[in-house]
Amino acid sequence: MSYTIRAGDTLYGIALKYNTNVQTLLFLNPTINPFFLVVGDAICVPRRRRPPCPNGFYYTVQSGDTLYSIARRYNVSVREIQNANPSLDPFNLIVGDVLCIPRRQISCPGGRVHTVNERDTLLTLATTYNVSFNALSEANPDVDFDNLRVGQQICIPPFTPSISCPGGRTYIIRRGDTLSSIAENFVVSATEILKLNPTLAPGEFVEGILICLPEEAPV
Repeated sequence: MSYTIRAGDTLYGIALKYNTNVQTLLFLNPTINPFFLVVGDAICVPRRRRPPCPNGFYYTVQSGDTLYSIARRYNVSVREIQNANPSLDPFNLIVGDVLCIPRRQISCPGGRVHTVNERDTLLTLATTYNVSFNALSEANPDVDFDNLRVGQQICIPPFTPSISCPGGRTYIIRRGDTLSSIAENFVVSATEILKLNPTLAPGEFVEGILICLPEEAPV
């Protein structure tokens, strides 16, 4: 790849920046004078090696990118990107460089985390996981589903199938609910709720689950 000489550059400094050595740069650029670099001249440098990225994804620097704009795009801090790319010069991003973008763990109680790929859309996510548009939006209030980004993490809420609730009515468990708090809020006994939901254990009353409540419960 090409690099344009800047004021203050030395061959040694450029070699450090690209994780290489002076000998390699001289081999790639046999006509340059290592003691007299000319500002504005273009030299050939080896493409930077990808940094290890076990808990993130790779991003290729585009024209106009800054570290701040990349951080905002992927909802991480500049410091987190720098920590994941220790050899990165934050003031000299090179188009074509590959960065490791760390992933932030998102909260997704009762559901699963999906990492967006280049083919994902709101429709494909809803179809693949059999969830409604509204359920996806409610589980991801800060996500713009019209502008999904590769590597972005999405919470897929738990599937809530229709249930038969004869003599009662349905209720979707909310964040913070427990069997005892639901019983207290709706003035019914926990035992009565368990009888109406025989397939659920007390510890399985978690956010997003659809349950039956007695008809008289003030939902």
